[in-house]
Order: sequence, then structure tokens, then C-alpha cells
Amino acid sequence: DLVFFWTGSPSLPAAGKWQSSATVMLRPQEDVFLPTANTCISRIYVPVYSSKRILRSKLLMAIKAKNFGFV
Repeated sequence: DLVFFWTGSPSLPAAGKWQSSATVMLRPQEDVFLPTANTCISRIYVPVYSSKRILRSKLLMAIKAKNFGFV
């Protein structure tokens, strides 16, 4: 699910066929917002959360939402 959220592809290509350009961009600290992704360029934007527990919770919530489109 994370790969799909991040890249828009249901799985990674076979070994040796993928040159990773996937990136993580950190946003300013904010526990209110969910992570977002730009699947066209395989980039995920993650706010700096105040704890690992909040990071996990927000990331899982964003992944499970499967709400795609331009915001």
C-alpha cells in the first residue's frame, strides 16, 4: 500500500529494472496534516511529527484513504 501511495504503481519493478528516483520531502512540524504524495515524480511529503506514533498513525490514515486527485 505504501508503494502505491508513493508511486501510483501497485508494485515495484523486478530487481535491476528500477532506478529509484523516489524521494521524501520533509515539511515543517505539524501534527494536524497528513502526508501527501506526488505519484508522477514518486515524491512523498511528510510533515515532521512530534512522535513516531503520530507519524505511523497519520501515514496509515493517508494510505488507507486512497483519495486521489488534485487538491
